[in-house]
Amino acid sequence: MAEQESQPAGRDPAPSAVEALAAELRRLRLEAGKPSFRTMAKTVGAISHTTLYEAASGSRLPSWTTTSAYVRACGGDEAEWHHRWTAAADEGSTPSAPSAPLTSPTSPVGPSGPPVAANTTADTTADSTAASAAEPPAGPGRSRRRIWTHAFCLLLGAALGVGSTLAVVGFRAPDAPTPSAHGCPSGDTESAPAEAAARPAPGPRPAAERAAADDGAPSWAARIAFDQQAVSSTEIVLPVLSPVTPGDALVVTMMLTSTCPGAVTVTDSRGDRFRIVGDVTDSLRHRVLFLAAFGASALTAEDSIRVAHPRASKYHVAVDEFRGVTAVRSVGRASGDAGGTTFSTAANAAACAPGDLLVGTVGSNSGSAPEFGTSWTSLPALRLSSYRLTTAHRIATDPDHCAATGQTTSQWGAILAVLR
Repeated sequence: MAEQESQPAGRDPAPSAVEALAAELRRLRLEAGKPSFRTMAKTVGAISHTTLYEAASGSRLPSWTTTSAYVRACGGDEAEWHHRWTAAADEGSTPSAPSAPLTSPTSPVGPSGPPVAANTTADTTADSTAASAAEPPAGPGRSRRRIWTHAFCLLLGAALGVGSTLAVVGFRAPDAPTPSAHGCPSGDTESAPAEAAARPAPGPRPAAERAAADDGAPSWAARIAFDQQAVSSTEIVLPVLSPVTPGDALVVTMMLTSTCPGAVTVTDSRGDRFRIVGDVTDSLRHRVLFLAAFGASALTAEDSIRVAHPRASKYHVAVDEFRGVTAVRSVGRASGDAGGTTFSTAANAAACAPGDLLVGTVGSNSGSAPEFGTSWTSLPALRLSSYRLTTAHRIATDPDHCAATGQTTSQWGAILAVLR
């Protein structure tokens, strides 16, 4: 009889749709001259270099926004790549075939002996047959013992299978955060989606703001760096995305989720040091910070900003450049639990004078996205899973109403800094 062909042992399984898409993305980057991920991030402007790197890693399916930005940075055809991305997404969403049971069903018991496992290999069957031939004929008592033996094996296999499954599920989605060496959680109880939501790039300043800047009035200039990630490290390095005019102020707004108490420090590659202006932590240990450096050095795309922070499960951080301010006049801060309809720092009032620059930031968890009042100019919000960091600014006109106020149903922590 001709020997049946079989797949060689040890052959690697076919790559998944996500891995195949990542391989194609890496090939596209190679054909484009292998630009650095920082260069690609600067080209598209709205996606961080770390997010672009992860898109090509194959660890998970990137969003179409990230994929599109990657393709644009490498000069690819977005329409063609949208078909590829859709195919990968469709294949990834198709339920996989159920895995084989740990103990295969048995065939019906025949008159001559006990049940035989359906998935027993030829060699095992031959050994079992030879062993049966050497044994005396099975009587009623012996048959009952063999049936009980098989039943026990079935129950033991099922118990081991359930235990293994629970171990895997427990590893992937623990009921409670795993304590770190410092006794703080290393992650949230919520299972966060792998991909961050798209982040729009800051657009050009309105004409009124440009005119105010020309007159020397306080104004926003640019968002020079930003990022958000689920992390295990305690250090962030942000590339500078646009040049900084010497003498301007740099404002860092930041959110750390499920974080430990500890120092937060920010420096840049030119030696500027940022001091903490405001710091508030809500009841779930989600921490919002506001830091600033006045009279900053000139920064270029070759520079970077380094953030050191205590252990946290996620971070959101943005760095904005402002002109016409040299000091902090006052600060207000507050936090609130989910279920309300507003956020406000009015309970911790900050003093201001007409013409001061008010910069507010609010970090939120689930619920509706925070929205500042109509007199505020909102900057692009950073979002990861249900967590958001929203920043806005305006010029003070009424010293009796100096508070960061808006609408949300989220749990929140907010800071208002009055700059002059």
